[in-house]
Amino acid sequence: MKPAQKVLTTILWALTVLIMVSVIGAGLWRKGQRELPDLGAAPAFELTDQDDRPVTLASLRGKPFVGNFVFTRCGGPCPMMTSKMATLQKTLPAPDLQFLSISVDPATDTPAVLKAYAGKYGADESRWKFLTGAPDAVYATARGFFLTALPANDKNPIIHDERFVLVDATGKIRGYYHSNNEAEVARLKQDAVVLAEDAATSR
Repeated sequence: MKPAQKVLTTILWALTVLIMVSVIGAGLWRKGQRELPDLGAAPAFELTDQDDRPVTLASLRGKPFVGNFVFTRCGGPCPMMTSKMATLQKTLPAPDLQFLSISVDPATDTPAVLKAYAGKYGADESRWKFLTGAPDAVYATARGFFLTALPANDKNPIIHDERFVLVDATGKIRGYYHSNNEAEVARLKQDAVVLAEDAATSR
């Protein structure tokens, strides 16, 4: 082999190895990003959105979503939770990613009330649904997500979980993230992007 050919062959082999290392490294990075836990199936539910239209787990199939439980009269954590959901909506523009806010005060939070609440927070209503329904259905949905939601009684106000839940396009729960923990919310953003990319590429 001539010296020039030998040098060229060496360069080509070096480039090949470099490309292979880059590809493998990228694959390992993506694999690391995608290793989200499978925490079980999200509950089947049938609720009503702010436009008085039915929303079910089946109707969301094919699109991952971030969910939470709030109510419009809440003077505690709900404004913060809803503001953070609004930020997630703006910073995660993937059309395959949906957002659900389920009211734990269904007697008050009619579709019309939720419609006004959605407007207050600048909701993109093509992606962000505010849901209500019969009390039994709402609280059963919360239990199905393994989240706390209890109606008010003579001794206690409405109690509800302050975590976000992330569900993939197949209806599997993939993570919980406390709304007042900035590190967990940042991780939610990363995980939601991964699931949105998965949904887009699986079509």
